[in-house]
Amino acid sequence: MKRILALLAGAGLITAIAVAQQASPKAEVPPPDASGGGGSAYAVGGIAVDVTAKNVDDARRIAWSRAQRLAWPQLWARLTGRPALEAPALSDGQIDAMVAGIESQGEQFSATRYIAKLGVVFDRSRAADYVGGGLALLQSPPMLLLPIEVDGGAALVMQARTPWAEAWARWRGNVTPIDYVLPGGGAAENLWLNAWQAGRPERGPWRSIMARFDTVDVLVAEVRLVRSFPGGPVKGQFIARHGPDGVELGRFALTVKSENALPALMDEGVRRIDAIYAEALRAGRLQAERDLGIDMAPVVEAEPLIGDPMADAGALLVAAITPDAAALAGAENLLRAVSGGEVLVRQSAVGGTSRFELAMPGGEAALQAALAAKGWALVANGNDRVLRRAAPAAAPQPAPPAPKPPPATKP
Repeated sequence: MKRILALLAGAGLITAIAVAQQASPKAEVPPPDASGGGGSAYAVGGIAVDVTAKNVDDARRIAWSRAQRLAWPQLWARLTGRPALEAPALSDGQIDAMVAGIESQGEQFSATRYIAKLGVVFDRSRAADYVGGGLALLQSPPMLLLPIEVDGGAALVMQARTPWAEAWARWRGNVTPIDYVLPGGGAAENLWLNAWQAGRPERGPWRSIMARFDTVDVLVAEVRLVRSFPGGPVKGQFIARHGPDGVELGRFALTVKSENALPALMDEGVRRIDAIYAEALRAGRLQAERDLGIDMAPVVEAEPLIGDPMADAGALLVAAITPDAAALAGAENLLRAVSGGEVLVRQSAVGGTSRFELAMPGGEAALQAALAAKGWALVANGNDRVLRRAAPAAAPQPAPPAPKPPPATKP
């Protein structure tokens, strides 16, 4: 009898260990890339399943099949922009033929029960046969996403591995009409991609950032966490913003009962914010400013050049001392006004020297004349032409008196 009890206790311990090992450990989230590219598959994640069967293998098999059936209407709705209830009714065999794999996003099991959160990966080419013309609908250009988490008064983007940033990293493979580009969280990026920059409306720095990530616009997804007490309920206030001006597109609040459910809160927040951005795209409210993104594509020469290439006479480089953001914006606006065209910020240095590139018909002489009319001038400083206030004109000197004629002499 003691031997039987010992065997049962050992079996129970083994089962408990198996459950604990599979109880959704905190996964190592890979650093997001900045490619924003697609791929050969569609992914639909976050599908919760709970199945009981004769054994764990049967329960897992049934759960995977159920996840596929639940994922197909979601895939069709995201690709077409129509309600999931209108998705074509496909057999299990047809859906299984489209599925390229099942991704476990956390699972628990016992001898007869299987509980998991799964992601279903569909093959693009096979899914296109059932989606039809839906694939030709709206798709956004690449947009930089800044996930801001405000917790305990600290606002972080990628300066630390926050649950909000990890939730967006998990969402990257999902089907969405928005082409998100997440920053990688490097040391240099963390200096300028912070919560303060997200609320900064000056266009000059944003143009440099857009050129760095090869994007055309910025999206700011913010969550503010409020805890009732340690380990207790957590409330998240989610806000979706768009553009350098931070135009609010929508907000909502979610609450979970404990800290352990925080990842689920974040995943649901990501899903709803993505839906807000998708709806704004379809409504035409997710429009990028025309001069915010800069086309940095290289120029391909038709024939190789021999010798030193000739400089473009119409392209001028101008330096300006910019002690603050207002000086940077003022210099850019001045050069745009006198040139009548676009001004490219080649180097943005608040507190230092910024450099601009512009095209000016007539070259440097015409630019000097246009700046002089506004009280400015270009001063040579080494290889730079520095923008400075023109020196005030000297007051005209009075003409010297005419010499008196010599006195006449008597004969």
